[in-house]
Amino acid sequence: MEYTLYNFDYIKQNQLEIIKELKISQENLVNYGVFDTTKAYIYYNIFGVSSPSMHMYRIYEKVREIVRDRFPTGPLWIQSWLNYQDHDDVLGWHNHSSGWHGYISIEPQDTVTEFDDWTIDNECGNIYFGPGHKKHRVVNLRRYRGKRITIGFDVIFTTDFSDNPLPTENFGAIPLL
Repeated sequence: MEYTLYNFDYIKQNQLEIIKELKISQENLVNYGVFDTTKAYIYYNIFGVSSPSMHMYRIYEKVREIVRDRFPTGPLWIQSWLNYQDHDDVLGWHNHSSGWHGYISIEPQDTVTEFDDWTIDNECGNIYFGPGHKKHRVVNLRRYRGKRITIGFDVIFTTDFSDNPLPTENFGAIPLL
């Protein structure tokens, strides 16, 4: 299997507080002109926007652990964003230009993420981590009210930049120490 699926019980145990904090973060982004937090992923990093949330700090620690278990050495960057979507606005087919991609299910509603070669049942607390160049989409299994809330992230390697890496317009990428 090319991907790994983790379950982080901490998210389940603190889901309502995490949702509350992400709602505040989403509203703050909208107030600053970021109306679609998914499409604007290069303009912010949700772990920065949500500071000083200890819940988001713990989630970031877990993501860092997952990524560094797979890639223990070398410089890495991570960009992460909030997917805060209504039933009719979930993501269609797309892929990621980074080598590795993941997402964290906070309030995934009744959805699956369908890849060309596999399907992930989205459950609260799941953290998916796999290759970034795999086409995928979100599929609603039934109608729901409220928001589907996940956090997407891409891991960026030095080789993803040009031979002479200079600062880019990707304001959402931060070092993964």
